[in-house]
Amino acid sequence: MSEVSEVARRLKELREQAGLTMRAVSDSLGWSLTRYQHYEDRYKRKYLPFELARALEEMFVRQGVTSGAVLQLAGIEGSQNAAPRANPGAARPVSLNAATAQRDLPVNSAFREGWDGFWFIAEEAKEFVERPANLRGVANAFALYTDGDGMQPRYLAGELLYVNPNRPITPNCFVAIEFSDGRGMVRQFLRRTHDGIFVRRLHPDQETRLAAAEVKRLYRITGSTESA
Repeated sequence: MSEVSEVARRLKELREQAGLTMRAVSDSLGWSLTRYQHYEDRYKRKYLPFELARALEEMFVRQGVTSGAVLQLAGIEGSQNAAPRANPGAARPVSLNAATAQRDLPVNSAFREGWDGFWFIAEEAKEFVERPANLRGVANAFALYTDGDGMQPRYLAGELLYVNPNRPITPNCFVAIEFSDGRGMVRQFLRRTHDGIFVRRLHPDQETRLAAAEVKRLYRITGSTESA
């Protein structure tokens, strides 16, 4: 396993100091366990996203962790209301006005045991996120969370991906693949034949042929962000 960042190691220390399990933290955040686990096991950036640090700060302080310890992981000194200090190496923080931002883009993915990827959810979305500029006016756009490390370094586990179903699928673009049984995965599209779809996994680098009959649809990914 590749080295995680110092902030990931410190986050684990603070969680353990608070006496909380990863499951307890993920449940409190309303996240899947896999999504939170990414920040302790596979996160490689220098700072945590601001909104995540703020939520964990409140949670951990209630359990006896020193006030401000978690906020420091986002490059912040002082109270919860402090703004992140300018630092070119910091992860781009989520807007502090997120509560008033337009959060109407549905997240159409879920994680389940037994599949190293995600599942497309057919029922009504349980989460809505802020719509990026390039998806404004796209009525059928959606977002999804990726899982696993198969598409690193392009996409990290737990990263939020934006999808425009109307964009054409072209060689070397990145796609979300929906299988006939509802399973999903992210890959780089290479080419299509009459009975097969050839895609690429980045980590490790591997080309795979998928049976066309097993694939329901390909969706073009148009952007991503480190979510909190």
